[in-house]
Amino acid sequence: MDIVVAERAIVAESPDGERTPIQVIIGRPFKVADKTWSCPLELDGLGAVSDGLGTDSWSALTVAIGVARQRLKMCIEKGARLVCETEGNEIELDDLFPQF
Repeated sequence: MDIVVAERAIVAESPDGERTPIQVIIGRPFKVADKTWSCPLELDGLGAVSDGLGTDSWSALTVAIGVARQRLKMCIEKGARLVCETEGNEIELDDLFPQF
């Protein structure tokens, strides 16, 4: 990933107390072909993910953000809770991905 646009460090804490650090990293969208853009996405700690693909930079970015949200939601559905890496307080999914 050449340029990081945004990143966030969080921890997924399982019901038995196991803590998995997660680094969410979103890169700068780039043009792949005519009408095809890619937005780099890394979710270190959660395994491999695909980059966001779209018809322009905006759609590629929103797809990448949507994929990150969905993967974190899956952690929660499996019983984990998301906590702040430094302070340890719980983070709600809607705080990471606000809905207006």
